[in-house]
Amino acid sequence: MGEGGKITLTIHGLAAFHGEVDGEVFAEKFSAFMRGLASADEAANGERQHKFILTDLRKNTATAELLERQTKTSDDSFSGVAFFVEGVEEIRANSRKARSLPLKFVENVVALNKGVGRRFEVGELKLPHRPPVMLDQFLERRAKQVLEAIRKQGSEVGRFEGVTFGSFDGMLRAVDYQRETKSGVIWLTAGGRPLKCNITAVKLDDITAALEKRAIFFGAAHYDGVKPLPVMLDVTRIRVLDNGMGLARWRGAFDLDNDEQTWSEH
Repeated sequence: MGEGGKITLTIHGLAAFHGEVDGEVFAEKFSAFMRGLASADEAANGERQHKFILTDLRKNTATAELLERQTKTSDDSFSGVAFFVEGVEEIRANSRKARSLPLKFVENVVALNKGVGRRFEVGELKLPHRPPVMLDQFLERRAKQVLEAIRKQGSEVGRFEGVTFGSFDGMLRAVDYQRETKSGVIWLTAGGRPLKCNITAVKLDDITAALEKRAIFFGAAHYDGVKPLPVMLDVTRIRVLDNGMGLARWRGAFDLDNDEQTWSEH
């Protein structure tokens, strides 16, 4: 398995306490940091593909250094560390892209910054060969703003406009190989509704292996602000489900009898 990015978290104590860091505060921030990395890895890859190895812990400076290590063999694995840092930077910029980040990820960023300026002075996220990302009161405010916006989007079902990264459970049918841009239709397990997809980025062998089989489709989902389902899914990876992985794994999703489904090829 390959090794990925290295990331360091440093917490600086309050000046009133001569820069010393409360052990409870550091434990809270380190816990939020680890949860954030885990949610970043899941968001980047559709599932956990890395573990984060503690390579250094310096109590005199309240610093923890972690190394990302891949745990699953995959040709299209993405760095959770890179997703984490880029996600924090998008939140700091209060960008449109920040509002497409997973709710759980943003919640962990909020937790990582909570109490800055009151329980600790500032924090730093450091990667090799790039400027550190500051954990400060400015980022704390921005993270809360982004979290509130995402929760508001979630309460307005079908009104979100933009791109989110996620996974969908269904069956691939009606594939068009004729054009350079390959397309298809996924019939979702929950509700039996069709979802148009772009499968150009997926290997032909993987597409063939997934036809007419229940699978999980990972990728970027495009919402138009009107319909509750995406108007297009840019698929980056497909994982075919083994028999018996249905109801026990996917709560609220029910298999439909193929004879009862109707579909058309466009």
